[in-house]
Amino acid sequence: MSQPSIRIAVGDYDRTRALVDGSVGVEGFETRFATGDLEAIFSQAFQTAEYEVTELSFSNFLIASVRGGCPYVALPIFPSRSFRHSAIYVRAGSGIATPAGLAGKRIGLREYSNTVALVARGMLSDEYGFDPGSCAWFAGDVDHVERDTIDPRNWPKGVNIQAVRGRTLSSMMEAGQLDALIAYTPPAVFGRAGVGRLFPDWRDVEKDYYARTRRFPIMHVIALRRDVAEANPGLPKALLAAFNQAKQVAQDRLAIHQALPVMLPWMQAEAESTQALMGQDFWPYGFEANRDMIETQIRWSHEQGLIPRRPAAEELFPGW
Repeated sequence: MSQPSIRIAVGDYDRTRALVDGSVGVEGFETRFATGDLEAIFSQAFQTAEYEVTELSFSNFLIASVRGGCPYVALPIFPSRSFRHSAIYVRAGSGIATPAGLAGKRIGLREYSNTVALVARGMLSDEYGFDPGSCAWFAGDVDHVERDTIDPRNWPKGVNIQAVRGRTLSSMMEAGQLDALIAYTPPAVFGRAGVGRLFPDWRDVEKDYYARTRRFPIMHVIALRRDVAEANPGLPKALLAAFNQAKQVAQDRLAIHQALPVMLPWMQAEAESTQALMGQDFWPYGFEANRDMIETQIRWSHEQGLIPRRPAAEELFPGW
């Protein structure tokens, strides 16, 4: 008898590679994987729910779930995590020398509701008393004009947010029309026009943040379509087991000394340093191991006006 088939849309990471190449399977199911542009994967999930299992922006999943009508439920699998102190860029001459200097400034970002922005604002609020409502926000494309329209549906009420169309946030930084920018990767203007990071020593700052809070922010979550979850009650745990196994394969590769599998000369030293600070399983899956981080990001979303109420974490991760 053939096994039921599920389609999984996910980023092609070291921690998912064993799943994508078929060396790790999901027990009881035949799997087909789709990888590619993550923004496209997220958009497709929210618009058509084509895939039975999909990676999603944690922030936008949270918003859709609380506001109602989200076709997916979350699994405690987090394929993308990042500290975001390094994602905040400032312009010389803006008067921003410390996080306190962001108050009342003009700040650009790709999307007000995406997870990098949620986490950056939340961290700044918790650590430095930052008030997002004091700023003027500009939502648009960072280095290349990619969108004809900027979707405002997730913008909170009472926050000054303007859509930027037909030009880039990088060009606005260069022209002195923005004071700061939150971006996934260094913008094209980084390193010129006086643009640098708010935290030049960002790695040390992020390590200190983790040492004090034990928080490793969640960027993306794996989600299962509700109808599939109801029809296959054993599937959530089978998926968690498979993703955990694939993650372990990736972690084991970091311990290879003979011939480095990754083009980093001091890969072993980096892995050992990370484990010394964060523990052997420094990228944990599972609900209880991530409860505090999940609840913190729910709190940030509510404080920032992205969601109208603070749901219990169990509401987003039913059955865990």
